[in-house]
Amino acid sequence: MKIYIIATEASGDYLGSHLIRELKKKKNCSIQGIGGELMKMEGLSSWIPIEKFNTIGLIEVLIRIPKFYKIFKKVENFIKNNPPDIIITIDSPSFSYRLIKKIQGLRKKVRMIHYVAPTVWAWKKYRAKIFANLYDQLFVLFKFEKKYFLEHGLDTFWVGHQIFFNKSNIKKKKIISFLPGSRETEIKKNLKKMKNVLNDISFEYPNYKFFILGFDHHKEIINKIIPNSNAKIITNYNLKQKIMMQSSLALASSGSVTLELSNYQTPMVVVYDTNYLTRILIKFFVKVKFCSLINIFFNKEVVPELIFEKFTYSRVINQIRDILNNKTLRKKQIKYMNLFSKKMLNNGSPSKLMVDHIFKK
Repeated sequence: MKIYIIATEASGDYLGSHLIRELKKKKNCSIQGIGGELMKMEGLSSWIPIEKFNTIGLIEVLIRIPKFYKIFKKVENFIKNNPPDIIITIDSPSFSYRLIKKIQGLRKKVRMIHYVAPTVWAWKKYRAKIFANLYDQLFVLFKFEKKYFLEHGLDTFWVGHQIFFNKSNIKKKKIISFLPGSRETEIKKNLKKMKNVLNDISFEYPNYKFFILGFDHHKEIINKIIPNSNAKIITNYNLKQKIMMQSSLALASSGSVTLELSNYQTPMVVVYDTNYLTRILIKFFVKVKFCSLINIFFNKEVVPELIFEKFTYSRVINQIRDILNNKTLRKKQIKYMNLFSKKMLNNGSPSKLMVDHIFKK
């Protein structure tokens, strides 16, 4: 059986790696597609480096349309000329559904599956119907997402989030982590604002260790923005996980990394910035009050969010001081993180649940 897996973001690479590991337990599975370092570690030969998809936001995408079009056509043509038995797209909804739409002619022979629902509950609700028309199956991370797609007749199954399945023995140390993001554009925006906070906090708390957690292909950018920093840049995946688990506090760019920090019971301050036009569009179209999933889940600010114009030096450094100096604030975050973690699984490993469900068909 030939299976293609397409993941164009770091979060998808993580999920894809666990999915490949589980698929390899099935006999006669040939797996290829697009993925990052984690998927490649599981044996995937990626058609295109995942860094080629390294952008975010409407304006950034518009600027790079020629580049994306060339990549898109390359992937589309390869799939049409070499159809698999199953194709699985992971997250990246805008890229994924456009690709699947272009290869609908293969629908009778190729089962089309998507993993990680588009956030129709936050914005672009119409995408639920689009996905129902294009895909045969959808696997969602959060239980409440099912209803949006079932009403359009899409076979939708809740598997939970893989991050919360892997439990560790957590021992905190005097470590503060800075996580500026996974894409070049957001790293540049966020890290420039984190720079002065890092410099001053490292001076104010000399008994703490400081780390910037990133990726190999972003190391040069990070060094350029924060040269001669008191923080050590870490790019190794396993070491990053260990540091996140041991950290007493994290200053994190909004994204899937906040789920990892929740799993590790690491108190955090969530920040984010983007260009002015993308900011206006997000404010106009997004319907939820929060950007962090733990806050969305509980419908209140469990972890502080300093987004866009609220992402200022004084606000960030004051929040860091408050959390470091106030045990009650830290314990409150950890309490909700524990509750959140228990709600994020569906009786087993998400990747195993997904593979079992796929092969039942």
